[in-house]
Amino acid sequence: MLSTKEEVYGYLEKISRNFSTKELKQFTANDISENLNISRNLASQYLNELVKETRAIKVNSRPVYFFHKRNVERSAQVTFDTCIFSGLDEFLIKSRSGESKRDFQKAVGHYLSLSPCIEQCKAAVQYPPNGLPTLLYGANGTGKSFLSGLMFEYGKNEKVIKADRHYIAVDCAEYAQNTEGFARNLLGEGDGKGWLSRADGGMIFFDEIDRLPAAGQELIFSYLVSGQYRTVGGGDEIYESGARLVFATSRPPGEALFKAFARRIPIVIQVPSLNERTIDEKEEMLVAFLRREGQRMGVDVSISKRAFHCMLEYPFENNIDELLFCITSCCAGAYLERDAGQIAIRTYHLPDYMMSSLRFGAEEEDDRLIRMSSYNRDNSFEQAIQYFQMILDEYQDFKSGDQGFEGMLKGCQQHLKNYYDYLIYGQKLVNNKIASYEQMINQIFETVGETYGINLSKKYSYLLARCLYIQLRADHIVSKWVKTNGDEIGALFGVMKQELAKEAAITAQIAGLVKQNLDVEVNSLNQLFLLLNVKSQNEHIAVASTAGVILSHGYSTATSIADAANQIIGKKVFEAIDMPLDVQSRDIAGILEKHIERYITCRDIVLMVDMGSLEQIHQEMRNLANVNIGIINNISTALAVDIGLGICGNMDMEEILKRASENNICTYRIINNVRKEDAIIFSGENGIDTAEKIKELILQSSDACIPLRFIAYDYYRLVKNGSRDEIFARYRVKCIIGLFNPEIEGVPFIALEDIISMDGAEQLKRIFSAYLDEKQLEVFNQNMLKNFTLQNVVESITILNPAKLLDEVEHSVTRLSRITGQKLEGRIIIGLYVHLCCLVERLVTKTSIENYQDLEGFQKKHGDFIGWVQECFQDISNHYKVDLPVSEIAYIYDYIHLNSKNKMTGRPAFNQDREDE
Repeated sequence: MLSTKEEVYGYLEKISRNFSTKELKQFTANDISENLNISRNLASQYLNELVKETRAIKVNSRPVYFFHKRNVERSAQVTFDTCIFSGLDEFLIKSRSGESKRDFQKAVGHYLSLSPCIEQCKAAVQYPPNGLPTLLYGANGTGKSFLSGLMFEYGKNEKVIKADRHYIAVDCAEYAQNTEGFARNLLGEGDGKGWLSRADGGMIFFDEIDRLPAAGQELIFSYLVSGQYRTVGGGDEIYESGARLVFATSRPPGEALFKAFARRIPIVIQVPSLNERTIDEKEEMLVAFLRREGQRMGVDVSISKRAFHCMLEYPFENNIDELLFCITSCCAGAYLERDAGQIAIRTYHLPDYMMSSLRFGAEEEDDRLIRMSSYNRDNSFEQAIQYFQMILDEYQDFKSGDQGFEGMLKGCQQHLKNYYDYLIYGQKLVNNKIASYEQMINQIFETVGETYGINLSKKYSYLLARCLYIQLRADHIVSKWVKTNGDEIGALFGVMKQELAKEAAITAQIAGLVKQNLDVEVNSLNQLFLLLNVKSQNEHIAVASTAGVILSHGYSTATSIADAANQIIGKKVFEAIDMPLDVQSRDIAGILEKHIERYITCRDIVLMVDMGSLEQIHQEMRNLANVNIGIINNISTALAVDIGLGICGNMDMEEILKRASENNICTYRIINNVRKEDAIIFSGENGIDTAEKIKELILQSSDACIPLRFIAYDYYRLVKNGSRDEIFARYRVKCIIGLFNPEIEGVPFIALEDIISMDGAEQLKRIFSAYLDEKQLEVFNQNMLKNFTLQNVVESITILNPAKLLDEVEHSVTRLSRITGQKLEGRIIIGLYVHLCCLVERLVTKTSIENYQDLEGFQKKHGDFIGWVQECFQDISNHYKVDLPVSEIAYIYDYIHLNSKNKMTGRPAFNQDREDE
């Protein structure tokens, strides 16, 4: 006799056999206790014990539900990795994965090869007022009937078809010899109602429309023309119907329908055959059909690896229908050998015609079984979302100061590479629309690559085409994620554009050409990816500051000169615009503007013209900003080569034109339009790397995207060139930040130690107040206080242990001050700490500064100071096993004794007079 506990288990098994989420009450402890005539507490006790034994499932909702684990797994064709669920939603998601899909989501490959078909289906259903007649064209067994049913379901879900309207499927083959019967059913007889009446506001699907005789097709054609019809034998009374009509045929439309009828169907959708579907789609279909058979038979289905791959690779002539027949046949054979509610399909269960096509393979492949209930293939883009989130996490680490820009860039590039691998190997998106995108993007990449002399591989055109395709799918999980995280993506893209100006300019041009040729606005996420691609493929982009355009009247005069000059120079330097003789200069101005817009990175454009009238063409161009135009006349191939060589040699535009006019018979003029961009320079004798790190600390202090260029620049170049350096020609420099003042006339200098001590905070605040509102400025000030502590600055600029290094430097500076008998100001001590920390790192990494002007003279004059410093820094030298060169000691001397000149305050470094003044 069964124990009470086993009775409970047996009853749970019984009610879970035909598991359905519609009748959940019977799965409560209360209902089970009533049906078994036991107390609720006892039923609950035994049910919880069954859960602990992994024989039952518990759902902690209100009320609590219990299910027989194996029966639910068998019914849902899943394997549960837990027996306890926190709520009903979690349980239903796991056990009803297919039921939650709506309309076209039920179609395997709805985001792959079927996507173009589905877009057309949606357009046909949505078109007001009653949709558009649609013809589904494809081989037998491709799923045309299934697709028409999804169209009807989509219409209901979108509320363009009312919930109470009907879907009628008509097999036209039944009426191949019965036109009269077709007429009666279509139109109705007498006062009776036919298909057009019953499907008013709904949908009629005519399968195998090519089998319907011409007389039957004419009846449908007549309705399509007017939207009206008369019943058979019903007199002259006219009826109207709002039925949507969908047709299907396996023959070419021109053969299936008479010409006038075919012209009345504006939407023709070609449904791909099974062999035209991707391997991923075939695999998804195979798994879904095997699970469906398992549900129908109430068994767990497994299949050998060899049989599985044979079904995947076999070219089923009758497409999906034949695949379904094959699966049913195999399951029937395996069912006879079932064992404890499980069946296993092996190669010998395959139909004979498939067995004969089997290739010789390892025996183990037929022993290894794939269990359908636990088979899990990722067809979503949830993994892609994880990669995107990792990219944003890198940005958060950058904002919080946990890493610098270079670290963020490297991390973003790695996550993007992982996403691309996933896109290539995990999500093989293939359809005609993507192929057309890819073809156009290849051309765009070739054009841009030729213009800038960079490499943009076909791999990235393959990837960008798929990224754009996903972007255009508003219902796609990626599109929804981008919408949710748009602000943060935009902020990250803004930082990247600011730091990678050349790459950003190239990205903008590619995005513009995509918009121009595909009419697709590339979103900020894909522009970010594109910018990272350009950066990773082209580490050193040499973008010319000057470009050339040849403008001439005649059929191909400009093109001929440009081609010849480019060939002689060995590089594409010139673009050409050919003008008909009767076109006025104002008519060509718009075309010229579009050409010039392509040269985003150029400050200067040399415009070569053939006639005096074109010399004033700049007056017709209203939309040119931030670009200087040099116009030179009397074009010839020799003149173009002369100018082209100057452009390639990075000569100044005025110098190029002056030289060309001296070597050729021509005149020129320059129209200056360039507006200098505001910038802050970070510089120091410790090198570019240190300047970069200080720059990143400033960038991390602002949450807003500041319209300022932050530039790490070579200190010694500034000292050598002064205000004549090219950086001042390109930018309006608001200030220079560093340890040593390069003494640039008219440019304020803010010492790093003054920022740390907050003495320079007010001046920095005044500069940034022009770009930040009050709230943003307050955030900036708070972040500056946090980021520019002495400890944090040293930690940012050195790879050594900052706390230990600071202690050692402090000890050495204190000893130096005591030996010299000189008391240093607090702000100078801070700057000295930073300088010496950088110095120690240079010594450890063997990148010390060896050059110093008049080093021999310094040694003769300041021998005592050299000895004091070596004595004070002996502990550091011993600890890090380094020697302090005299050149570095000279810079320490300069920092201390020349500080009164070099710092913006003009105060002396010591509280006593300097000995050498």
